[in-house]
Amino acid sequence: MPTEVPAAIRPDGVAPPRAPLNPLALVALVLGVIGGPVAALFGHVAMRQIARSGERGMLLARIATVLGYVWLAIWAAVIAWVVVVGVG
Repeated sequence: MPTEVPAAIRPDGVAPPRAPLNPLALVALVLGVIGGPVAALFGHVAMRQIARSGERGMLLARIATVLGYVWLAIWAAVIAWVVVVGVG
């Protein structure tokens, strides 16, 4: 049973303050979108910060971490291809 009444039906009509968004989670997501494997590291650090501070952005940090590992695998495959096959 929820302990907090939604703002739409609260007598004072004021919503409780929201926790701030973790900026590192947002940076990690941007890095994950543009192709940076470092997004995995930033995502892990952001998840730890969010767990300690109660900030918002856990989903952003998790998505960034997954994207970072995907880009890491892609970059590793490209480098391996270049080493094995050669550039030209």
